[in-house]
Amino acid sequence: MKARMLTGWTVQRWLRLAFAVFFGITGIVNHEPVALIAGAFFGAQALFNVGCCGVPTCAPRVNDVNTAQENAPEVVYEEIT
Repeated sequence: MKARMLTGWTVQRWLRLAFAVFFGITGIVNHEPVALIAGAFFGAQALFNVGCCGVPTCAPRVNDVNTAQENAPEVVYEEIT
């Protein structure tokens, strides 16, 4: 858990942390509970490296080029004169 919090800081994580700080300060200064909740939400996302999918490795599956070529039917071209 400690390694997940301390490694893998990308631009998206830094942006979430910036939103968390912004909303946290805004919530404290203006006494806005909704801003505090938003700050806590973004802070948890940044701290634990989770996003919309709930896991840090949320990426679409990439098909292997060789596998895609093997399964594709052979195209036959014919010249039209």
